[in-house]
Amino acid sequence: METIEINNIESLPCGANPHQAAGISGISDGVEYEILSRNKDLEYIDYINLSENIKILGEFFDVNSAVISNEGFICAVALGATTEDAFNKALDSDPVSIAGSSAGFSKEVSLEVAKLLKSLKIKNVISVGFSKEAFSYLLDTDINVILIKTPLHELQGFCSKDIKVTPFGILVQEQNTSKLSKDNFKVVSQVKPTQEQVEDAVFGWKISKHLKSSSVAIVKDLSTKAIVQGRSNMVTAVESAMDLACENSKDAVMALDCSIETSQVLNTAIQGRIGLIVESGDSNKSTDILKMADKYGISMIFTKIRNKRY
Repeated sequence: METIEINNIESLPCGANPHQAAGISGISDGVEYEILSRNKDLEYIDYINLSENIKILGEFFDVNSAVISNEGFICAVALGATTEDAFNKALDSDPVSIAGSSAGFSKEVSLEVAKLLKSLKIKNVISVGFSKEAFSYLLDTDINVILIKTPLHELQGFCSKDIKVTPFGILVQEQNTSKLSKDNFKVVSQVKPTQEQVEDAVFGWKISKHLKSSSVAIVKDLSTKAIVQGRSNMVTAVESAMDLACENSKDAVMALDCSIETSQVLNTAIQGRIGLIVESGDSNKSTDILKMADKYGISMIFTKIRNKRY
């Protein structure tokens, strides 16, 4: 077992609540970053939101991607032809959570995006780069500007261990570094998905990997339409996701972090007119669920990989 040392703790303005003291200690294999804005005092929740952002940016390091996080949750993710396109798609996905959120980008932030960030009252922006115009503009705002210096592809599984302190002891597990391959990503339904749906399935699965269980990601056109996570059961998670997605669930992809265990989950997807479901497919109920999906013309992809995150 590795020895983990916590030292050189720097104080933060406060913890999760104003009455809680907090601090941060650097780690040897952590992300290299620089706070470019005049305000250097990131808060406890800021580091949590920014950490959620870079997990997603690491998955989509080679394309124009945008991610929005708030209250410790990933709220919206999108890919686009440009950074501005990706951000606008993410914004459409969850406009309610945008105020006070942290926005992340895998490519350079332009002046147009910077103006959007200010108008939307974003609290933090983290990116691999900023144009000269965007940087100058952001310096005159209240937005915390953070530059990522570590190559994004190195952020995948940046820490080898996932550690949680409990009253029973310190829990340690390996990080989830699962990846899709031709061997585990299989179309198993009679109705075959379109090429666009397959691309959305990969996109949705990569997002699902970083959500808190039980999670549902409804995606379409390489953009999230609803994200629900941290629920106690998959039934309420799927129902909530369909309510959030509304008409956007038609022909969309539903990505789950596990397998479907009850027909109630599939019935909800049927009512939402979901086109494709991507899930682990490793339950003793999976055969029955697949038969039901075939009956109603829903495509299914089994990955044989669970992405539970507690």
